Amino acid sequence: MRRYNDQVFEQGRSHDRVFSIEDVEAVINDPEFFQRGRYYFDGVWGQAAQDVDGQQEILRVLAPHLEGLSFDALAQSTGMNNNNLQAALDTLKRHDVVEETEGRWRIIIELFRRSVVKWRIGNSNP
Repeated sequence: MRRYNDQVFEQGRSHDRVFSIEDVEAVINDPEFFQRGRYYFDGVWGQAAQDVDGQQEILRVLAPHLEGLSFDALAQSTGMNNNNLQAALDTLKRHDVVEETEGRWRIIIELFRRSVVKWRIGNSNP
């Protein structure tokens, strides 16, 4: 939105009210995008540390897999037993962070998924 406002109101350029793919890509490819959106991303991440153990680990495992992972692959990758894994997945699903489609679990919000890849995997925590 900041980019749109700058182009229309600051630079006086006419612009459709419909955002193009190029508009969205320009915003999400801005090196500062995830830093500016960090309050949202940190909030979702922090919420995944509450209630049921294993939620953050599930997100770390799922993040690199845009197409998602099966329950069995998640169990193997996280080392969680089936009951704990299901409880953590149910909590993440209830909070609209993950979904299951055709037997594969994935992170719903692409920008959050990218933030996990960028900031939470390995030793790259800000």
